[in-house]
Amino acid sequence: MLRATLDRARPLAPPERTLVVTSEPLAKTVREMMPEVPADQVLAEPSGKNTAPAIAWAAKVALDRDPDAILMVLPSDHHISRPDVFRWTARQAIALADSRLVTIGIVPTHPETGYGYIEVGASLADLAHGDAPHACEVARFSEKPDLETAIAYLASERHLWNAGMFFMSARLYLDELALHRPALGRVVASSPSDLRTVWSELESVSIDYAVMEHSQKVAVVPGDFGWSDVGSWSSLFDHRHPGLPSFHAGEVIELDGSGNVLFADGGVVATLGVSDLIVVHTADATFVAPRAAAQRAREIVTALDKKGRKDLL
Repeated sequence: MLRATLDRARPLAPPERTLVVTSEPLAKTVREMMPEVPADQVLAEPSGKNTAPAIAWAAKVALDRDPDAILMVLPSDHHISRPDVFRWTARQAIALADSRLVTIGIVPTHPETGYGYIEVGASLADLAHGDAPHACEVARFSEKPDLETAIAYLASERHLWNAGMFFMSARLYLDELALHRPALGRVVASSPSDLRTVWSELESVSIDYAVMEHSQKVAVVPGDFGWSDVGSWSSLFDHRHPGLPSFHAGEVIELDGSGNVLFADGGVVATLGVSDLIVVHTADATFVAPRAAAQRAREIVTALDKKGRKDLL
């Protein structure tokens, strides 16, 4: 998926203008996977601090190279089935990125409870360039809703899924960060040799909480390009082989059933007469749930943590 993200963005940002923020344990593998990206453009975090500090570091590096740098921030855990449409949408966002922090909101297809939402505000057609007439102000960001609220969001036709993709000038992002989360400015002020020490003292916070929910310069561009963040086992169902009634991975036997997500990492998963389930079997654990309850998997994580089973987390 990291490789797919790079390839999808390449027509908009060539490798020599690509930065990858990753963790220190993964940096060597990332450099091997993406040899066309210069090695010093793979930024290895000493520890995970969420997206606001990571983007600040990338913004600092980008500004050192280009005082007019525009950032296109793309998480690598996204599946996009129509990359050409994605790039067309991204260009709309880039057209506004000098003066706005722009995010892409995915046009919802169902009342999803596993995503945050963006409520669309007033049109920004007067600021649009070229083919960007659909950009709007953001009225508000909303957390992951319950089902009743998600149904209301879908019916309103004014709510989009928050995809976590951002387009903005590096300078504007750092200015807004300094305004709303000044302590994170230490990333920008620090020298490379001091970064590790500074990093350990930073707050771990997302760009949404640190900047996007507070800034008065936020815009959203609607997108409809076959997006999924593959953020739950249920989402794999949408990526099953065409014509199959269920998603299969590994050695699976399914009899008299459909609508399942069946994943075998070692051993065999066999089902008989059941539908709309998730069954995940690995060497050290097995997970079974209704497909509709996929987003509640975090409750299992909480329960394991309380039992002290960090080896399974």
